[in-house]
Amino acid sequence: MTDTNKTHTLSFRLAEDDYQKLVERCREAELSKSKYLRYLIRIPVVTEGEHAEDVPCLVLDRKSLARISKELTRWGYHYNQAVHAMNSINYYVAHGKATSDILDGKAESIECALIDVNDNAQRIVYEIAELQSKQLVQE
Repeated sequence: MTDTNKTHTLSFRLAEDDYQKLVERCREAELSKSKYLRYLIRIPVVTEGEHAEDVPCLVLDRKSLARISKELTRWGYHYNQAVHAMNSINYYVAHGKATSDILDGKAESIECALIDVNDNAQRIVYEIAELQSKQLVQE
């Protein structure tokens, strides 16, 4: 929606506590009150019935996105470490330099990295489950 489409003005009254919640949420989201309310209006509100599953909307706040991003970064780091160790094994085998000491150390390194990858993937699943359980709009 562009600014040129905004032809209607809305005015309404709020209780002080609701107004303070609005101001606080706008500050946290770094949005103007108008933009914040426009975003809220666009959120489909379907909670029951046959169309409840078809609502293509997911709202994430900055804090949740930052936590998910941090977990994905950790996951990527450990995944990269495992791949690096596997490439090292491939190099030693291809060049006839493979010894049981090298292979044992690399295999252990891969196992540890993949355990970390799995742990971080489970954290990501947990974070997403937490997001799904939160209310979309607080009362």
